Amino acid sequence: IEKRDERMKTEHLSNFRRTCLRLGARLYGALRGESLDAEDKMRPKKIRSFNTPLVEHCNLKCRGCDHFAPLAKPGFADLTTFEKDFVRLSELLDGDVDRIGLMGGEPLLHPRIADFLPIARKCFPKTRIRIVTNGVRLLKQKENFWRACAESDIVIEVTKYPIRLNFEQMRNVCVSHGVTFEFREDTGEVEKTSYHIPLDLEGRQDIRKNFSKCFHANYTISLREGKLYTCTAVPNIRHFNEYFHLNLPVTCQDSINIHQARNAQEIFEFLCQPIPFCRFCLVEKRTFGHPWQRSEKNIKEWTV
Repeated sequence: IEKRDERMKTEHLSNFRRTCLRLGARLYGALRGESLDAEDKMRPKKIRSFNTPLVEHCNLKCRGCDHFAPLAKPGFADLTTFEKDFVRLSELLDGDVDRIGLMGGEPLLHPRIADFLPIARKCFPKTRIRIVTNGVRLLKQKENFWRACAESDIVIEVTKYPIRLNFEQMRNVCVSHGVTFEFREDTGEVEKTSYHIPLDLEGRQDIRKNFSKCFHANYTISLREGKLYTCTAVPNIRHFNEYFHLNLPVTCQDSINIHQARNAQEIFEFLCQPIPFCRFCLVEKRTFGHPWQRSEKNIKEWTV
């Protein structure tokens, strides 16, 4: 117990430090209109973190969501595909990843979420694995979920939206089951706001300039159905296309297939380069600090 408490303290301090650095970089970039680590992100480097969706849709539906979850039809990750992808990526990376986010949509909507956790832990035994959730369904989880979280050492990371939820009870339930509870980034202390990340529907933007200034690029790396993406927008744009009857194309050049990649270095080199889809992002028109709202599914939430 003492060792676990000490590890939790260390993780909390490390997470706080990472949060400060991440938020500082984003603020600096937003004010300057550029990325603080533009040169670094365009050099091949190890994957320190990646996210993977367990669910496409969401029960909160935030305005301007960069996963386009308010527009998504219900969809759930396949356990067999998940295991195949995690086994392969662990082989390529030798299990060397600092953080993994099990996300959505809202991951707690998956009826079999507990089954994914031991697979993730087996493939990445030393990684900090988090379920990133809005918390709406957390207190409704059954005992098998809590047992799987505790046995697989999964962190519950709640984004604290300005809605009426008993966050203190969430923390207490986690603690009673031996599960680490944390707020995502600074949402435990500062009211959650939204950002506006518009698209250029004509695809007229400079991909290299966009990539160098984008805080997503080679940072919010996403794994979906055997492919790695340098950001969250590309693997989710199909929800936007389908809902608004558009066709912002995603090609084979916008992702790398982990089952065809020869080695980790090939993946690192892919992720640090602009992709064709970068031309659809209006990076210089991004704005931050908007009051959080629920989506009205209006296309202006994702355009200018």
